[in-house]
Amino acid sequence: MKKLIIILAVFSTSCSSRIYNQEPIQSYLETETLGVNYQGALVRTLDKKNIKEDTLHFDFTYWGGWKDSKFYSNSDTILITNNGVEQEFIFWTSEGDTVVLDICKQFNPGTYDHGYKARNKGKVNVVIPQVYELANVMVALTDNAQPNWVNKDTEYYKRVLEYFTPYRNHPAIKNLKAKLSAGSYLNIRENSAAYVFDGQKIVESSTYAGFRARDQFKKLLPLIQDFAIASNFLSFYQDEELFYEKLESLEHESAQVKEAWDWLQSQFPNKVDSYRIIMSPLAGASHSIRLFENNGFKENIIFMSAPSLVSKDSVSQGIRDALALRRAFTEIDHNYVNPISDNYLDAINEAMADLGKWNTKGSYNSPYETFNEYMTWAVFGLYVYDRFGESDYEKVMLQPINFMENNRGFINFKSFNRHLLELFQKYDGKKKVPELYPEILEWVKNKNYSS
Repeated sequence: MKKLIIILAVFSTSCSSRIYNQEPIQSYLETETLGVNYQGALVRTLDKKNIKEDTLHFDFTYWGGWKDSKFYSNSDTILITNNGVEQEFIFWTSEGDTVVLDICKQFNPGTYDHGYKARNKGKVNVVIPQVYELANVMVALTDNAQPNWVNKDTEYYKRVLEYFTPYRNHPAIKNLKAKLSAGSYLNIRENSAAYVFDGQKIVESSTYAGFRARDQFKKLLPLIQDFAIASNFLSFYQDEELFYEKLESLEHESAQVKEAWDWLQSQFPNKVDSYRIIMSPLAGASHSIRLFENNGFKENIIFMSAPSLVSKDSVSQGIRDALALRRAFTEIDHNYVNPISDNYLDAINEAMADLGKWNTKGSYNSPYETFNEYMTWAVFGLYVYDRFGESDYEKVMLQPINFMENNRGFINFKSFNRHLLELFQKYDGKKKVPELYPEILEWVKNKNYSS
């Protein structure tokens, strides 16, 4: 940490936006320990003596709406609100030393005009966008991509390497590698979907302004543009279009998202107008979702891996379809489950107070996040039971239960999943999923405090 010597202009470009151009807000806090409450879901305390950096970055990505956050001491609180100002700086001072908190806020990043609404209302769109695929190709060319970022077990991956290996030393790949090492993978991958090709030129989409706060793809755009031209990426993409279309059709046929969408809207009060599944045949298991709302139109956007063209399972078609749907379903239903969980935040924090009894991997480090993972995957079980019957339910859920408990560290998922099903059966459809919250939370609380 250093004495406060700062030129604001150096920081003011770090969170640039094509929507908001207001000057950043500056605030000040003097305290030894700093409390952080991130949208009510994640609370932690920062101790000045443990902070080595001069600047801490906080990115507030728009997921499905805005909830205020705060930074606070014993005597003062600074609220982070939806005030239309994209960037704020808090100067956190103690004993003459200052750490700059650089806060980047992303508000509603989708703009739906009348034409878009008319074309997409009531539809599930499955797409492999050009610039998004370009970003995935470039990640695959780096030598520091993690296994869950790139699916290397395909003939398509081999074709990508065969075509693009001569361009592996391009400066864009070197700079991308550095960004990946700094933790920007999801930011770059998802923000690339907010760009399109206009001829050979990569330009901003007219619909999407971005998918994660502090657009790292934009920072690399001149180099990415040069890579796309040097490698003639569009020629490769056009040669693969029939393959992309097969994957898009398979996702429609096997996942049957429209049926799941209808079921979720019969169970939950939240309603949406359209679904957009953004895929890449290169993408690994890193999935995420957004709910954008603009101009009276709500769209669920899911980033996910592509389906396999070859099934390795010796199971019935119904079970294969259910397992194919699971990839999307446990992302989709976050936009239904999370708003209900918001109403039970205090009860969730109390019920899962001993987080180590529920989550041994630490990737979701709050009761709220952990509970929502349990709930979204268990709601998938309810859908399978309701649609396919108890026999298929038992077969389908073997894989998710094993994956949740043994791979993800959610060690009580099997019993949680079973109890939620028993509640669902108990009321025989007379109670919807949100009405089951008090009883499932009471069960969680009792299990949490049992020896």
